[in-house]
Amino acid sequence: MSSNSFKKLTNLTNELAKEHNRAAAERTLTSWIQNCLSLIGFGIAFDRIFNALHRAFPENSTVINMKWTHIIGLSAIALGIFLLVIAIFIYLMDVQSLKQNDYLYRPIRSYNLMIITVGSIILFGLVSLIAVFTVIAWG
Repeated sequence: MSSNSFKKLTNLTNELAKEHNRAAAERTLTSWIQNCLSLIGFGIAFDRIFNALHRAFPENSTVINMKWTHIIGLSAIALGIFLLVIAIFIYLMDVQSLKQNDYLYRPIRSYNLMIITVGSIILFGLVSLIAVFTVIAWG
């Protein structure tokens, strides 16, 4: 086997690996989009859910319920948009790195992304927990 044919084979293998990595990045982005849209949809629907609870338990204060309903709903929407922007940014970084001729696989520091994601979800959970306890305590 000549050196030239080996180089062509290596280039073909590299290009196939890049295509595989790009497709994996697209699948990951699609998954993030799906989850973020679900979170945004939950934020939008949260007001309806809380109104149904108010009809079932009318003795609760409407002012408190509406205030916390908006806070939790808008927090879910903001969290969904924030995570969507991060997912798009990481996807674009992956695609840009694949376009380089001297591409070397370097895993993105998923640790930093994980901290942002978990921190955002914990913050959203704390806002929801405070809202529930406030409604129970004042209701």
